[in-house]
Amino acid sequence: MKLHQPKLIKRVDLPLSKSECNRWLILRDLFPGTINIQTLSTAEDVVILNRLLQEKPDVYDCGMAGTTLRFLIARLSLLSGEHLVTGHPRLKERPIKPLVDALRHLGADITYTEKEGHTPVRIVGRTLEGGEVYIDNTHSSQFVSALMLIGGALAQGLTIHGKSMGVSAPYIYMTAQVMQSMGVALSIDGSTIRIKPFKKTLASKDIKVEPDWSAASYGYAMVLLGQDSEVYFPGLKQPSFQGDALVANYFAPLGVETIYTGAGIRIKKSTRRMFERSYTLNLSGNPDLAQTLVVACIGIGQAFRFGGLHTLKIKETDRLLALKNELAVIGATLTIGDDFIEWQGDETIHPPTRAFDTYNDHRMAMSLATLATLFPIDINNPEVVEKSFPAFFEAFFGDLC
Repeated sequence: MKLHQPKLIKRVDLPLSKSECNRWLILRDLFPGTINIQTLSTAEDVVILNRLLQEKPDVYDCGMAGTTLRFLIARLSLLSGEHLVTGHPRLKERPIKPLVDALRHLGADITYTEKEGHTPVRIVGRTLEGGEVYIDNTHSSQFVSALMLIGGALAQGLTIHGKSMGVSAPYIYMTAQVMQSMGVALSIDGSTIRIKPFKKTLASKDIKVEPDWSAASYGYAMVLLGQDSEVYFPGLKQPSFQGDALVANYFAPLGVETIYTGAGIRIKKSTRRMFERSYTLNLSGNPDLAQTLVVACIGIGQAFRFGGLHTLKIKETDRLLALKNELAVIGATLTIGDDFIEWQGDETIHPPTRAFDTYNDHRMAMSLATLATLFPIDINNPEVVEKSFPAFFEAFFGDLC
C-alpha cells in the first residue's frame, strides 16, 4: 500500500478499546444476565473472542490474539466439557506456562498437546473453589488479569500473589476497575490482589466502552510530524480505564498539545521543546506505545532511550528487532537490548529505500504509516491493522491510500 500526506485537520472516530471489550466479554460469559455491552469493538481480537464465547466450539482457534488466548484458558478451566485451545504459529511461541501453572495449582485440568509451556492446550473444565495462588507475572500482565476475571466466580474467591506490578501494570488496574464497576469486591495491596466471590445483581448493567487511547497514539505521531495539524478524537476522556491515556503526557514535551473538550479531545501542534539530551522513558507500563514513540522521535530528529520493553520480544513479532530492521531503511541506526531501544539522533533520515515490512504486527504497520506525513512510503501486508484498528487507513488517509 502506497501512502503519503494524510489529511490532518479532521475528526477521527477511534475503535473502541479492545482491552476493555475483552474483559467485559469474559465477565459477561461468566455471569450471564448481569452485563449488557452497548457496542463492541470491531477489532479482530474482540471479534474472535466474542465469536468463540458465543459458539463454544470444540476447538478454540485464537488466531494471533494473545489476550484472547490467555483469557480463554482461564475461562475454559471452569466450563464443563473438553476444550482444545490453539492459534497461529506465532501465538504458539508466546508463553502461557505461568498462567497454566497457577490454574493447575487451583485444580484445573490442563494438558499441553505439543510443546511444554505453549499452546495448544487441552482443557477439561471443572468447578474450581479458589483460594490463594502465586504467579510469575514478569512477562505478561495478562496472566494476572486472566486469573482476576475468573476470581469472582470461585466459591472461595481468589487471592493472587504476583512477583511485582511492574510489567504493564495499568492493564491490571484496568481489570480491577472493570470488575469493581460491575460490583465485584476487590482490593490491591502491593502485588497482592484479593477478590471476593461475586453475588449477581438482578438488573443488567449497561456498559459503554471507551474509545481506544492506544489507537489515538498514531494520530499524535502524525500531528507531531505534520504541518498545521489538528485532529479531534470524540469520546476520549480523563480519567480513563486505560493506562495508554498517558500518551498525552508522553507527546506533550515533544510538541503536541491535548485539549479536553468534555465530548472528546483535540490535539494540535505546540511549540516543540527539544530535549538537550536523550528523551528517556520507562515504558514497562505502556509497551504498546513504544513503536509509535520510536517512529515519532526519529521523525523529528529527537534522540531517545526507551526502557522497560522486555515484553516486546514476545508480542506478534520481536518488536525491538523489527523496529531496528525497518527504521534502518530510512537511515536510522537503532541500538536494542533485552529491554530497551535507543537512537543517538545524529543521523539525517531519508525516504525509504524499499517497502516497509510489517511482520504480521498491526502496531508495526500503524506506527510506520505515520512516516507518510514526511515522505511517500509503501507498506507490505497493510491488512494486519484488522487486529486492532480495521479502519485505520481510511480514518487517516481516506482516498489517498
